[in-house]
Amino acid sequence: MKILKVLLAVLGVAGLVAAGVLLARFALDSRELIGAAQRYTGNVIPDPFMTTAMLTGIGAATGLALGLAIGLPNRTSGQIRRATLDEVNTRRTTEIGNRAASHTSVPVSEQGPSELPPGEVPPPAPRAR
Repeated sequence: MKILKVLLAVLGVAGLVAAGVLLARFALDSRELIGAAQRYTGNVIPDPFMTTAMLTGIGAATGLALGLAIGLPNRTSGQIRRATLDEVNTRRTTEIGNRAASHTSVPVSEQGPSELPPGEVPPPAPRAR
């Protein structure tokens, strides 16, 4: 997708340059056409409407190419998927670690952890009154 995006952007910029050149040429042709019409000379003048049609087509194609280039994503779908999976995996690992830490805490009595026989739960601590 990135290669296609760059290719369309380059094509769009080239189209803009070509349209600018043709527009300048059209302006010169129009001036020449008006001058010839005023003097009634027999010079053969290229049809400015053909140039207008070419400009319209180039402008439309250029707009389409630039629009596609701007609209395409910067990252490929593989990069987006990898980033999402990394984020999900990090959250999952953190959650597993938190759950494991909460379930494996060692019970401690007032005398210390070595005083309790294995498997026995310590009595609740007295409440302060």
